[in-house]
Amino acid sequence: MARATYRLPYFWSSMRLSARGGETGYACRRLWPGPRGAASRVRVTAGEPYRPAELGDLDHFLTARWILFSVRGTRQRFARACHPPWPLHRAQVRVLDDQLVPAAGLPPPPGEPLVHYSPGVEVSIGRPEAYG
Repeated sequence: MARATYRLPYFWSSMRLSARGGETGYACRRLWPGPRGAASRVRVTAGEPYRPAELGDLDHFLTARWILFSVRGTRQRFARACHPPWPLHRAQVRVLDDQLVPAAGLPPPPGEPLVHYSPGVEVSIGRPEAYG
């Protein structure tokens, strides 16, 4: 729906989520459109929650998304996202095998990954609106 309704660059994928022994695993394989077979496999261990004072501007910038933007031809659109702040926990990467970033034509990110875990929040996305 996000691809059709909001024109986001999402791909139909086969996905799997697993939890075992304190580890959470995510597996994804792209099915359609674009290069088929690009995959990602990640396992993380979640730790203690962060106290609000421990989180900085970068943590908030990466997790606090209140609006999504999209473009179709010359039309720019946006939709509002409503949710409480994500409860963030410390986390460690146990496995990281990602082919999705290079499949998108992007260079691999430098250095060690910045990792947080959240048990999630409920998110509501509004209707697309004209931008500009």
